[in-house]
Amino acid sequence: MRGESTVAHAGRRSAHGLEYRLPGGRTVQVEEFCFRVSTLGFLAGREERIREKIVEEIPKLLRAQFWGNYGLVIKPVPEGPLPAYVLMPALASDQPVSDPSADRSRIVLCWLSNDVETPLPQLIEQEIRDVQWERCAVDSWS
Repeated sequence: MRGESTVAHAGRRSAHGLEYRLPGGRTVQVEEFCFRVSTLGFLAGREERIREKIVEEIPKLLRAQFWGNYGLVIKPVPEGPLPAYVLMPALASDQPVSDPSADRSRIVLCWLSNDVETPLPQLIEQEIRDVQWERCAVDSWS
């Protein structure tokens, strides 16, 4: 990792697996991670139309992949050719965001990328830096 990390203990292994401390002090753990080819299911077609359809279907893909109560954070898709991969970590915090009776709060983060060489803990660290957990997360109960 180059330079100073804005996410304390980024990618630290714990009893929960990968764990990160967000800039506001909240600790989050990776519950699941899904990685897939962005154009999976498309054999041919106009590039612009495929891109449009994929971007439009991302929320549906996330809801099908991650059952349960999660807030969704979908990063803007970069301009230009559609990145080759969709990366989707499900993240959880032991602290609820609005209901003190909840056990935890959760988010599924999604971004498209061509980067498959950077280690997973660093990829997640790069993408969670600007997630506004309190605004996007959803409380859940066991």
